[in-house]
Amino acid sequence: MGDLDDVEVLELVTRMLASGVEPLEIVSLCMEGLGIVGRRYEKREYFLSGLILSDDIFRQVRKLLDESQCFKPYAGADLGKVVLGAPLGDVHDIGKEIVRTLLYYSGFEVIDLGVSVRPSEFLDATVDSGARIVGISTLITTAYESLRETVVAFERAGLRPGVKIMLGGGAVSQRVCDYAGADAWSCDASDAVKFAKSFAERE
Repeated sequence: MGDLDDVEVLELVTRMLASGVEPLEIVSLCMEGLGIVGRRYEKREYFLSGLILSDDIFRQVRKLLDESQCFKPYAGADLGKVVLGAPLGDVHDIGKEIVRTLLYYSGFEVIDLGVSVRPSEFLDATVDSGARIVGISTLITTAYESLRETVVAFERAGLRPGVKIMLGGGAVSQRVCDYAGADAWSCDASDAVKFAKSFAERE
C-alpha cells in the first residue's frame, strides 16, 4: 500500500483472504500502509495524487472484503449514534470509511461528515443528531491543531462532559490524544468499535 502498487496490494489481499487471514488483520496492514503514504505526503515525497491513489487502492481492497462477506451486520443492535469525520485540512478518508463500516456492522448509526470537517460542523452534527460519540480520523500531522480546536469547540459549548471523542489514523498517538484533549486513540480501526461500545455501555 505504501508503494501505491494496486496490482500487488490486491493480489496480496486475495491470497490472504483465500488462506483464511482475519479481515481485521488485513485492515490493520492496510492502515499501516496508508500511514506510510500520509507520512510521505508530509515529507513531499508524495503529492495529493498519491493520497487519492491510495484511497482508490483501498476502496478496491474494501470491495474485495465486501465480496468475501467477511463482515456481517450485527442484526438487532442499536448502540447509539457516532459522528465521524476527518478534521479540517485532511482529505484522506479511507481510514474513516473502514471505521464507519465496522461501526455500522457492529450496531451503531453513523453520521459520516466526510473529510476536511470544520470543528463547528462536528459540533453542529452532534447537537442535531444527539450523538454521544465523535470519531475523528487523520493521517497527517498538520491536522493536529484542528483536532484540538474541535475538542475546544465542544468545551466552549458546554457539551464536552457528555460527549466522548476518539481519535484514529496513522498520525495519532497518546501524545496527540493528550494534546487534543480526546478520550481515546488508536491506529487500529477495530479499536474504534471497542471504544465506542465501551462508551455506549456507560450511557
